[in-house]
Formats: sequence, structure tokens, C-alpha cells
Amino acid sequence: MISRREMLAVGAASLAISNVSTAAPDSEKKVALRVAHITDVHITKDREAPKGVEAMFQHMFGKQWSPDIVINSGDSVLGIDGKVTGAKAEEQINVWKEAVKNCKVPMYACLGNHDVWDGLEPTKAVPESKKGFTLMQEVLGMPAPYYSFDKGGWHFIALNSVCNWPKYGDLSEEHFKWLKEDLKKTPKETPIVVFSHLPIVSVTSSLYGDSYRKTDGVLIPKIWQHVDCWAISELFRRYPNVKLCLSGHMHTCDRCEYRGVWYICGGAASGAWWNGSEYGFPPLYGALDLYTDGTFDYRFTDYNWKARKWSGKELKID
Repeated sequence: MISRREMLAVGAASLAISNVSTAAPDSEKKVALRVAHITDVHITKDREAPKGVEAMFQHMFGKQWSPDIVINSGDSVLGIDGKVTGAKAEEQINVWKEAVKNCKVPMYACLGNHDVWDGLEPTKAVPESKKGFTLMQEVLGMPAPYYSFDKGGWHFIALNSVCNWPKYGDLSEEHFKWLKEDLKKTPKETPIVVFSHLPIVSVTSSLYGDSYRKTDGVLIPKIWQHVDCWAISELFRRYPNVKLCLSGHMHTCDRCEYRGVWYICGGAASGAWWNGSEYGFPPLYGALDLYTDGTFDYRFTDYNWKARKWSGKELKID
């Protein structure tokens, strides 16, 4: 069996080769915006998660590199979905609010599947009127379940992957129409970053464990990746200024390019929900430099969370 030290070495090696840059190595690059990409924080009062988030922000705002904004691609709390009462949801939200006090810059978020409240046993602080997207949309300061904004000469689009959750991950018809209009009205010279919780295009969804292997091929579950990936990618093909799509959900890392768009799955700030590494990927965040010429550098960044203990999922090899 692979030892914990060997597994961490494998994880570190994978991170070392997974960074991506679209800028020419010898070019005179001018940074337009520095962005920290966090995903799948899954905050809880347990598992030392608050200390882990504190360590992440301390590392992020260190002397070497510091972001101008933070992009949060969903699953901020451990989970208010399913049979979670209003009181339990309030508990997780309060832990989140306390933890993000350590974030020194504006944070822009999208919703994850664990951020959708089912409305069980509402309370005065978490009333039934906040069922569905409303509760975490308010907590995360989102203007709507999906929205866009401009920063540093770049255009950002926050998608809602969970319009039809838990049936599958996709955009609603209304949402897709909004996306088409938003892309249409964005100037062609303005580079675009899209972020969603579920990956739109991903390698991780083909390589995550062995639970969906079948005799006739590799199946991708409809809750691991956008089922409307073809339609979205076809739409992006019309807009060469779409440069980068960020996601989470899979708790593992990849980077892939399709038709000029880079798709990056950013692992998880929580690793295996604060219980170790997820298939060799430790708790991490992405350090993203966006340049004025529409290119970028993305670095998967292990923030050296020392409290992790090995209880993550892994193939046992003799």
C-alpha cells in the first residue's frame, strides 16, 4: 500500500505539473488583476475547518503574492442541502461569516449544490422564504443566482450550475438565454473569465474513482459535470474572448483546453472535506494572474495545511 508520505509526494508532483500559462514566456506581461480562486471550502465548526480557512487566507495574503479579488466557485458551507434544519444551516453560516473576516479583498461567489437549502424546519433567522437559492445568495452577497461584472479590464460571468439540481447539473433555459445576451453585449476586445461550480469541460469527471466504471466504457455521472457542456462550448466558440472557465465540485485538479478556452477545475480548499487529501490532492487554492493582453497564469497552490490526516479516498496498491 502507498504510504501517506508517498501519496503527498504524488499530490505535490501533480500540482507542480498542473499549472497553466497562456502568456509567452519572454513577453512583457502587465498584470491587470490578481485573483485567488477558492472552491469547496465546506466550512463547518468541526474537523478544524475554521483553522484551515484561517491558514488559507494567511497564506493567500502573504508577502509573495496577494490577490485583488477572490473568486469562490461554490460549496462554501459543509452542506445545507438535504435534510438540514434551519438551525443547523444558521450554525454553518455563522461559522462561514466568522471565517471570511480574514479575507481582505472583495469576494465574488457562485452557488454549489451544497449551498441550496431545502427549507426544513425554518427558524426566525432562517425563514422558509429563504428556501432554495435565496439563503446562500444573500449570505455570499450575490446580486442574483447568476450574474456578471467587470474588473481590471476583464469580464467575469458567474453561472448557476444547480438550476435543476439534484436531477443533473446544467443551466436553465432562461439562464442560457441570459448567458447568450451577456456574451453578446460584452465588447469583443474584453477578455472573459467564466466560473461555475460544476465543471463545464473536465478531465476530473472521467478519472474520479471507480464507482461508475462499466463494461461498455467510462460513464460521467450527470451530477459531476454540466450535461449541457456541448451547448455551452458551442456558444463559447462564437466568442474568442472567452479565455478561461473555473470550477470546483470534484475536489481534484485538472486543466484542459478545448477550442481555445481553458477549463480549470480547482480542487478544494477543504481537500477531502477537511479529512485529508482527495485522491492525492491536498487542500489548496488557485493563484491567478490576469494580464492586460488577455493571457493569464494559473498556479495550483498548496497552502500547507498541517492538520490534515490521511483518511481520503485512494486506490490501494501493493
